[in-house]
Amino acid sequence: MIEIDITKPIIFLDIDGVLATDSEYETKKTHPLLKCYPFNKKCVKVFNAIIEEINPVIILSSDWKYHFTKDEMNEIFLWNGINTIVTDFVPKGTNFTYSKHYLEECRAAEILDYVGKHKITNYVAVDDLHMGRWLNGNFVYCARPNEGIKQSGVKEKIINILKQNIEL
Repeated sequence: MIEIDITKPIIFLDIDGVLATDSEYETKKTHPLLKCYPFNKKCVKVFNAIIEEINPVIILSSDWKYHFTKDEMNEIFLWNGINTIVTDFVPKGTNFTYSKHYLEECRAAEILDYVGKHKITNYVAVDDLHMGRWLNGNFVYCARPNEGIKQSGVKEKIINILKQNIEL
């Protein structure tokens, strides 16, 4: 098991619809070696502001965990100008389905399993899949995949959840 600093706030991070918006999926620009599309520059700016204010541990919950290693994800973060690294991935689920509802429940279960195994108390999951019914107050929904994390109010919700948990 990877050692993570559970005294720090933790963000379970999705990529598509959070850092990479709809406009990036269609771009012809890709990473020279890893063949992935770039993240949205404004989303990166917002994410970096969260990192600067909160200094969280980043755990990747995105399906990108199926395509890239942790070292490759950190190279992708660097290439996109993100000022932190991915510390770990949630476990890769074995059941994949195209049902969005099932995907939401599976991703929430992966996150909750990780939280339980590592005894994490201060976390937030940020995703464009609506997992609120399973993650309750530890979830921020990026409802507009064309805006991602730069959507009005999202940054503040993330920071407020993590700061509230610090003060408990």
